[in-house]
Amino acid sequence: MFSPVLATSVQELFDQFGLHTEAFIAHLLAFIFIAAVISIFGIKPVMKQLDERRKRIEEGEAMHERSQKELAEVKQTGEQILDKAHDEARKELEHARQTAGKLQADLTEKASAEARTIIENAKNQAALDTQKEREALKADFARLLALTATQVTGKVLSEEDHRTINEAAIKSL
Repeated sequence: MFSPVLATSVQELFDQFGLHTEAFIAHLLAFIFIAAVISIFGIKPVMKQLDERRKRIEEGEAMHERSQKELAEVKQTGEQILDKAHDEARKELEHARQTAGKLQADLTEKASAEARTIIENAKNQAALDTQKEREALKADFARLLALTATQVTGKVLSEEDHRTINEAAIKSL
């Protein structure tokens, strides 16, 4: 009962607006066909590309986060390596300073020992030279004494007299 009234009122409505049922159905089928074609060949590929792009963006963001973490780890590792290198350099420098100090002390000791040896040798040489000069002076003194004794006494002294005078003069010196 409601259907014939509705059908009549729909038909009247169509007639009032100048719509024809066959044309409306044809347009409706064409619209559904075009919508299906656009959905299948237009919207689905675009949606697929958008999904792929969203996945790539998510992967890129995840990769960026991993890269940031790795960069932080590399920085931390680099700082640890630098700290270790600084510590080793300080140790090597301290070792070098200690070695240099020991070497300086050894060289100073060697130089002091050489200087003492040179001074001792110089003293010994000076003592030998002094002894030689004394001997030469004694010999000259004895010769002069013998010459003086010869001139004072007026007699020529024998070799035995020279020796006796020399020994007496040397003992008195």
